[in-house]
Amino acid sequence: MNNVYRTSSDDIWNCLTCGLCYDGCPQGVDYPEFIKEVRDSNENGDIAHKGVFNLITDLMVDLDESKTSLEEVGNNDSKIGYYPGCLDFHDMFFELDVDFKSIADSSMKLLKSIDQDPKLIQMKCCGHDQLWQGDKGTFENLKEQNTKIIKESGIEKLVTSCAECYRTLSQDYDLPIEVVHISQVLKDADLGIDSGIKVTYHDACRLGRHMGEYDAPRDALANAGSEVVEMKHNKNDAWCCGVSSLMNCDDKSKALRKARLDEAKDVDAEVLITTCPKCLAHLNCMKDEQESVEKYDYDIKDLTVFLAEQMGGK
Repeated sequence: MNNVYRTSSDDIWNCLTCGLCYDGCPQGVDYPEFIKEVRDSNENGDIAHKGVFNLITDLMVDLDESKTSLEEVGNNDSKIGYYPGCLDFHDMFFELDVDFKSIADSSMKLLKSIDQDPKLIQMKCCGHDQLWQGDKGTFENLKEQNTKIIKESGIEKLVTSCAECYRTLSQDYDLPIEVVHISQVLKDADLGIDSGIKVTYHDACRLGRHMGEYDAPRDALANAGSEVVEMKHNKNDAWCCGVSSLMNCDDKSKALRKARLDEAKDVDAEVLITTCPKCLAHLNCMKDEQESVEKYDYDIKDLTVFLAEQMGGK
């Protein structure tokens, strides 16, 4: 808490669970894991966006056929699956000029271009937010149902474009298949792109500090001809967007996002890239809020969308 907000708090719900405290703890205490366990079965009323995403997830658990609403596409015979997470629900409820579904479309396009033609796996929400909000019962229900879907799909590898889904499926599920983030698939890929665009990369907490993956997104961008410049706080020292687990979208977390936007502006990036839909949503939201007082003359995009756009009609 002190590392980010420069204030102290003994409220377990104020913790971002971003993992930045690792560097400040001489004993190497896994504080996010501690917070997760303490929150289990405790009530918290500070859920962002009026808890609408929690209600959707509750419905997914109760309704047997309820999954994401994206059209089933791809190669049904493939041993590689692509899981988009809850992108369609982001499009429904975030009033932003961001097409979240394009992340799924771009991911499928990129994977097909490197001969890893996947099938889209229609699962329910992975349960990341419920687990970190202390609702372990709902998480376990989602885990059980999704594990069944994965086993019945016949896939041997599952690719996801969401940092939180990657962390959850890798660390909190017990799956008999390989789970990878799409940046790890694309890091050495020859996409036939030479963009020449100056970009900076925002490390999502779940992909970076939680999973230790800092290089793959940067390598994918560099291999596509982008000039990758680093913000002041990057890699294991990167700042969180402030709304992990859809909690604490308040003045403090907004100040954190404002500081992050300033860092991207300071390095004169043309595009700010991230790999987490929540980071994408809330950084864009703050950018829109600041339009009347400060101009951020760059775009904020998901890694897959940025790369797919550079491919054009290929």
